[in-house]
Amino acid sequence: MSLANAREYECVRCGFREVADDALLSTCRRCGSEMRNVERVCD
Repeated sequence: MSLANAREYECVRCGFREVADDALLSTCRRCGSEMRNVERVCD
């Protein structure tokens, strides 16, 4: 896994964080809630 492409995701309900490489995470492994990208999007 290359850390250059890795993204960190956080659960909106329980706050669980996970780093994934080149993947779209939609559900938390702990509680089943939605996972969102931690990086801020700026215009």
